Amino acid sequence: MLLAIWDDGAWQDLATIAAIALVAYLLILWVAAIVWTYRDVAARTSDTFTQTIALVLVIIFGIPGMLVYLVLRPKDTLMDAYDRQLEAEALLHEIQDQATCARCRRKVDHDFVACPFCRSPLRAPCSHCERLLAPSWVLCPYCGTERPQESPERVAPTLAASLPVTPDLPNRPKRASTATYTPQAPAGSSADIADLAP
Repeated sequence: MLLAIWDDGAWQDLATIAAIALVAYLLILWVAAIVWTYRDVAARTSDTFTQTIALVLVIIFGIPGMLVYLVLRPKDTLMDAYDRQLEAEALLHEIQDQATCARCRRKVDHDFVACPFCRSPLRAPCSHCERLLAPSWVLCPYCGTERPQESPERVAPTLAASLPVTPDLPNRPKRASTATYTPQAPAGSSADIADLAP
């Protein structure tokens, strides 16, 4: 009885259903590969030419085209590249924010009054509230007092008073000049020479 049903064409129906299921599965897989490739390439590059080439590869060749795309796709996503760029900018900003001495270019803290390396003045106290002010400020941001326009020569002594005093070195003798010395004649001698002339 089963052989009669099997011979009657049931196997052909079963083969047809299996073929339809296989084609539907491959079609769904192909569409999924196209959608995945589109999302992936859009996340990795904004170049329309590259996006088009990737989609054409997958549309024409299907899964083998997607494998080729996986080999050739950009390494990082746009978000990864953006995060790396932000990290580099933050590092650069941090390096630029570090205070340096204007004279010797070495790193100093923001609250230093003078450079510990070359002793040049970095900040001056406010005349009203005594808080330290940066050299470029025109008024005190803490109390609002206008900063007097002082030349660097006048600011330096006030800051130098707070610095440790180094002992003066003994005066060294001046070096002898190497120029030849020609003695000058006394004032009256030129007249005597003129009288002696014939």
